[in-house]
Amino acid sequence: MKNIHSLILFVIFHSFALCNKGYSQSKEVNYLIALSSNASAKNTLPFWLTANKYGAIPTSNAILLNTALFTNFKKSDTNFDFSYKASLTGFVADKNNLFVNELYGSFRYKGWQLDAGSKNDDILWEGLSSSNGNIIKSINTRAFPGVNFKTMRYLQLPFAKKWLSAKANFAAYFLNDKRVVNNARLHHKSLYLKSILNSKLSLITGLDHYVQWGGTSDEYGKMPSSFKDYLKIVFGSAGGSNAALGEQINALGNTVGAYTIQLNYKGVNTNWNFYWSHPFEDRSGRELLNYPDALYGLFLDFKKPNSFVTHLVTELTYTKNMSGFLNISGGDNYFNNTIYNSGWTYFGNTIGSPFFPPKPPVDGITNGIIGGYNRFVSYHVGIKGVLNQHITYKANASYTAYAGWFNNPINEDQFSSSIEFNLHFDNIPLIISLGSAVDFGTFLPNNIGGFIKLTKSGIF
Repeated sequence: MKNIHSLILFVIFHSFALCNKGYSQSKEVNYLIALSSNASAKNTLPFWLTANKYGAIPTSNAILLNTALFTNFKKSDTNFDFSYKASLTGFVADKNNLFVNELYGSFRYKGWQLDAGSKNDDILWEGLSSSNGNIIKSINTRAFPGVNFKTMRYLQLPFAKKWLSAKANFAAYFLNDKRVVNNARLHHKSLYLKSILNSKLSLITGLDHYVQWGGTSDEYGKMPSSFKDYLKIVFGSAGGSNAALGEQINALGNTVGAYTIQLNYKGVNTNWNFYWSHPFEDRSGRELLNYPDALYGLFLDFKKPNSFVTHLVTELTYTKNMSGFLNISGGDNYFNNTIYNSGWTYFGNTIGSPFFPPKPPVDGITNGIIGGYNRFVSYHVGIKGVLNQHITYKANASYTAYAGWFNNPINEDQFSSSIEFNLHFDNIPLIISLGSAVDFGTFLPNNIGGFIKLTKSGIF
């Protein structure tokens, strides 16, 4: 795998180097080097020191080095543009590791974009959301390798230019971690519609659809993976006679999806956004029989970039309905699957909201989410602001009460909080970041920890 990554890195950099010379002499190559140290009172780090870090922070005390080379798209609109990035992380911990964070090339033509490789999702809501605003797709894991074709932004629809626009993507990935179903693939598509209600209000409605499919299972053998099977994945059809019995009755593969509603308000002194992200994995979820299960969020931008509080997020995540224990078409078990038993995880981390705790890996293989701990209610608050011209901060706090399964209730809760400071000084060519986090409750060990990070970035 390391040799494959090295080869891809070589091809990408040499290809883009040639493009740079022939296409634009002004394309800047940026670099970033970050050295950090994490430590805690226990053998594992507190929750918010590892969650939503793109899967790059080990759970144990560690010293980390992250390096990156990248170019950005030009700010001015051009018919064609490109960017690329290669980022590596190595750490010394209980288990030392060296891996690729991101490795991609991106191409833009007019309003369309193609990403090839492993590329992290953009951070939304100033990084204050517990799940990046989407209950099924947070920033808690490494990026999937693959190809993603998407619109760059919302595009005006020709029949409704003044009030309706659309954004969409279509992607094919492969899951290259150790899994119960080895070499599984991942299909993703989305469609979002943006309606302009008036000069201050806009409404976004959308759908995200993921399917794990293909691969080889020790129990079920080689899973359906032909082009005909791929079309069934895309359209959510049931499997044929070569599929497992459950996939002949239901849709082929492991479906994870979400409906989204977002209401945006632009005010004179404050902008606010309300967002709702509703999960579904089968018919009952698609028909909203698992209501009120969802992530509910409110984001406030106080439009005062130098004030003590610049942004605020409040969120509620509720998953206790699960379509009802006796619902004939329900009985959901979020982020778990009978065939794709590693569930909605990647490299041992939950792909969706980090409040869904994954099972401890066995021989490096994750076996889904801990049973009963995918039923919970969680409250989360995030805040960001400026202390003075040299220091900014970001803090969050969350409380989660785990309910257990309907016929096997539990009564465990967890409080986790963190605070981070970023120091910028004119006479020091580094950004100094430091912070701490705590855990209290009955699910995770009571713990306190902290980190310090030195970051140097620039242009070659």
